[in-house]
Amino acid sequence: MNKRHSTALVMTSTLAALTLTLTGCFNGPNASTNMQSVQLTGNGVQVQAGDIRAENLTLVAGPDGSASATLIMRVTNQDLEADNLLAALIDGVPAFITGDVVELLPNQSVGFGYESDRWINSYEFDASPSTYVPVALQFERSGIVEANVLVVPPTGYYEGIEPVPPAM
Repeated sequence: MNKRHSTALVMTSTLAALTLTLTGCFNGPNASTNMQSVQLTGNGVQVQAGDIRAENLTLVAGPDGSASATLIMRVTNQDLEADNLLAALIDGVPAFITGDVVELLPNQSVGFGYESDRWINSYEFDASPSTYVPVALQFERSGIVEANVLVVPPTGYYEGIEPVPPAM
């Protein structure tokens, strides 16, 4: 084998090794794309309690001076039996739930606060936009689930989302 073929073989082998090594940096269980799903990365927190999954939890601050906020989310019951949302706490304070108890039918989902007739509101809210607030949801069968939820202002995408009823 001449020197030219030797150099080409070494370069090809080195390139193949580097390709496998470098592309492997972004794979595996500790990849940044996997780790983001369990970190506070912004609005849209996801939580699960048993077979109940709550998705896209976001707190929309109420109108200026109202001391209110609306929790928007979608709750899906992935079980074969119905469950009920019994209560919610926003920043440690009991929240008002439209209908008091919300039935979650098997394999169905219910939206809250956005394109929905169901609301979870706090009327004693004192957190600024861009902060995280503890939220707890209590389900009859699936228990309690907690999350830290981002507060966003009622502008842009969230414009028009506000507590219903507006005050208690």
